[in-house]
Amino acid sequence: MKLLLLTLFNLFAFGAFSQGDYPIPPETGNQLFYIQHSKNHNTYVYDANFDQSQKLKEKEPVQIYRILYTEGGVKKELTNVQRKLAYGLHTQKIADNCYEMHLVSYPGFKLYLRQNSEGKVFVETVINRQTIILKRLFLKTKEGLSDLRTKLQYVMVYGKDIAGNHVAVKHIP
Repeated sequence: MKLLLLTLFNLFAFGAFSQGDYPIPPETGNQLFYIQHSKNHNTYVYDANFDQSQKLKEKEPVQIYRILYTEGGVKKELTNVQRKLAYGLHTQKIADNCYEMHLVSYPGFKLYLRQNSEGKVFVETVINRQTIILKRLFLKTKEGLSDLRTKLQYVMVYGKDIAGNHVAVKHIP
């Protein structure tokens, strides 16, 4: 019964908060997660950054770029403003093959980049005591604010739980 209720909740959550008309960025093989927001369809992609021995690069374990769907899907680097005030990451190595990270604009939302013994990389976060392997974030911004003073209404966190079930969790900052 509990599993049925959890499944129904997840189906409702995916349907109620889904962004069905948003493009899905092409898979790179190193993709950790991506961020989309309610202002437009442009997408910010976070890829694992490896050295020649397929270990995460210690100084920059994540490469970030944006796909400008409003300009035909062109791939570009982040601007300095985006990197320093919005979509950039602060990373800190906390163990071998493990980094604690957060978006520069949201230091209270902790992310953990891990590389397992098989070399697979993933990002985890914990919301409401639930560990989620992150695949996508959707930022719902409050209307009527300028781009420089954007306020979040909520964040939808999409991914999988430890058992491999799809999850969608609404997180209010």
